[in-house]
Amino acid sequence: MGRVQSLPDDVINHIAAGEVVERPASVVKELMENALDAQARSIHVTAQGGGIDLIQVDDDGMGMDADDATHCFERHATSKLRTLSDLESLATMGFRGEALPSIAAVSRLHMTSRCAAEVAGTRVIIEGGRVDCVETCGAPPGTSFRIADLFYNTPARRKFLKSPATESGHIVQGFTSLALTAMDVHMTLRLNGRLHTQAAPTKSLGERFDMIFGAGLQDQLLDIEHVEDDLRVTGLIARATFHRATRRQQLFFVNQRPVQSRTLNQALYDAYRTLLPRDRHPVVCVFLTLPPGEVDVNVHPAKLEVRFRRERHIYDCVRRLMIRRLQDTLMGPAADAPALEATSPASRPVPMMWGTSSSYENRDPAPPRTLHTSWSNTSPLAPPRPAETPASAPEPASSGSSSPGVDGEWREGLGFHTGYPAEGSAVLDGEPLGQLHETYLLVQYPEGVFIVDQHAAHERVVYERLVAKMQASLTEAQHLLFPVNIDLNGVDPDWLEACLPRLTSFGFSLEPFGGHTYRMHSVPALLAERDHAAALMDVLDALRTPNADEAPEHAATGVPSVLHRVVTVMACHGAIRAGQRLQDAEMRGLLHDLARTPRPFTCPHGRPVLVNVALSDIEKTFLRR
Repeated sequence: MGRVQSLPDDVINHIAAGEVVERPASVVKELMENALDAQARSIHVTAQGGGIDLIQVDDDGMGMDADDATHCFERHATSKLRTLSDLESLATMGFRGEALPSIAAVSRLHMTSRCAAEVAGTRVIIEGGRVDCVETCGAPPGTSFRIADLFYNTPARRKFLKSPATESGHIVQGFTSLALTAMDVHMTLRLNGRLHTQAAPTKSLGERFDMIFGAGLQDQLLDIEHVEDDLRVTGLIARATFHRATRRQQLFFVNQRPVQSRTLNQALYDAYRTLLPRDRHPVVCVFLTLPPGEVDVNVHPAKLEVRFRRERHIYDCVRRLMIRRLQDTLMGPAADAPALEATSPASRPVPMMWGTSSSYENRDPAPPRTLHTSWSNTSPLAPPRPAETPASAPEPASSGSSSPGVDGEWREGLGFHTGYPAEGSAVLDGEPLGQLHETYLLVQYPEGVFIVDQHAAHERVVYERLVAKMQASLTEAQHLLFPVNIDLNGVDPDWLEACLPRLTSFGFSLEPFGGHTYRMHSVPALLAERDHAAALMDVLDALRTPNADEAPEHAATGVPSVLHRVVTVMACHGAIRAGQRLQDAEMRGLLHDLARTPRPFTCPHGRPVLVNVALSDIEKTFLRR
């Protein structure tokens, strides 16, 4: 007998299940997509134990008769394809006929289904791919799936699943994506017996966004729309001033299908280039509609990735549309309009958690000033230099001592250098000359001049003090005179409840206030004068990072990675802002404190704190040597 043999069906089904059913969220995704393909107007999802113990999906779609109810569990049995040419014109979520037999192979499955025209429904019970029961039963029109003990017969797969809270987070993410694709369908998600998300039918994407992510979010979003011959792009993108610590709220859809695309992702970040702070991410929900023949959805086992026939065209169209919409919100009055006079708000003192002699942390408010702002026709969102391919990363700027002249030729100029000076942190005890654009400090030392980013510098100082305080369990909280109510829709309530003690250790005191609303009684003292809700959301995003508690210590600091991420977020929110005027004593105090931190030349995000303009370069520029 030859060595090459056909595999038995149970082995084939387990292999297929490994490709299609990666985790409980994959099951929820496949069953919800089937419900949408069945034209359901109501879909209810229930999960227990992160979907490992139980997943139930009920819909009121067209249902199946007795023959289809049993046939659908055979491999590659589908109602959505008939011929090879149908692959070129797919209009449904599913099409391969692999999901149901794959799910049945690694779980204990109960399915009940009934067509509206039938008097009775059909119940099918399958355990580990083996059909145990097929019987007639009473049932409402539609289909109900109950998936219990996922991966019970593949312990190796089950062992590699994450905690129930992490798996629940993936279920929420998948549910959210599909809830945005079908705004006319009523959807609910229950986790461990508690209502997590309820999305009523609506005609507005902004309203659906608010239902899922929290009230008021659509006020921070801009609608986009572009229509040409065979391409339509619609959706919502965040204002340049609204951003998140993670990419959780970046959603792309192609022909109503949630997808991951390097082309669309690159277009997004190229549009927001120079507008976002480091390590911040925009919020977007973008829908592309194009002929099925222009996109290949059959390139990934879970149908998450797609390939465009005209990739460069899609990239250019999406990027330019976003740039144009952002430009509309950033552009000032017309060129012939008179210059505006605006009074800047008085700078407020920056509260600190620790006593210090540095006057920059307890200073008097700076007097208001009149700013004369003129607007030019030059777009603040100039498109980036064309790349070879849409997915290619932008080339880094040259680090040499040359700069482009006005006529486009390269000329000799000042050399800017970042990094650790040979003199060490002692250079920070130099003579501060003043502020540049109320954002950068000019510091003179014997060998040249340093330009110091005041926000990044203060961020480093605050970070080191926060880490020391937290490691010593000496965090200080500021009680709010008037508690603040915060809507945390979209956050798993069970996970949040487990996080409350940790949030308290950071200085955030929360208590449930009904539904998805929580009442905040205290905040870290550092953030007493800051945006409490924004800081809390960024801290929660840092804590929700997959495997947050399992990550090793941060390589540069030696503190646990989850603590590093949380403290970095808090330091960023609590640090001196760009555009904030400092007095001479405050600048000296900031430089003094920065010089005594263990890593004074980079901020916690990894950005340089200062650049060096060498005196020798200045003298060469003026032809003095």
